Amino acid sequence: MVETKGLSRRGFLRTGLIGAGVIGLAGIGLSLQSTKLIAVPKDGLRVLTPEQYAIFSAVAQRCCPVAAREPGKPEVPGAAPEGIDVALLADRLLDFADDDIKAGMGLALGVIESGVAGALFFERTAPFTQLSVDDQDRVLNAFCTSKVALRRTVYRSLSSFSGSLYYSDPRSWPSVGYPGPPSPSGLRAAYAPQLVDLKALRGTPS
Repeated sequence: MVETKGLSRRGFLRTGLIGAGVIGLAGIGLSLQSTKLIAVPKDGLRVLTPEQYAIFSAVAQRCCPVAAREPGKPEVPGAAPEGIDVALLADRLLDFADDDIKAGMGLALGVIESGVAGALFFERTAPFTQLSVDDQDRVLNAFCTSKVALRRTVYRSLSSFSGSLYYSDPRSWPSVGYPGPPSPSGLRAAYAPQLVDLKALRGTPS
């Protein structure tokens, strides 16, 4: 099950004065700096803006990197649009979320993207989408281990959300050795000794 509760706007705004300051700086940063855009899905977006779609895609690709293919095993796609498009999955799922969750997603992506907010922590001055993958990993690690509650909350929310979306796709299962859910007939055969014949209990013919 994919959870979105951690993306609440109200939850982000309750993280203290420093968190509120970071959100404010992120808003300024987004107005001054440009996001590195990627192609929007051919069916369009329902909730995310093109900028938010690009930011979420960049975050998801770092949180769900492609595992090295092992000989004899199927290739596992990454979280990029040409693989398992996690950002598109997020857009479609958020279409069913309430406005507070949608606003929270916007805040979280803005904080991650903003180079102005990043400069406050002597972290970087460029937007997240403009960084190299190594620098993106460094930024995400800084968010994960930050002493500022908002930054930790943003990282935890986006990483868990993108991860749950990625691993909900059957194409990702070989990367963790998950064979998939058993079929009903397989379950019946496996637990045959424990099954109860209800017709026999009622004394009716089979």
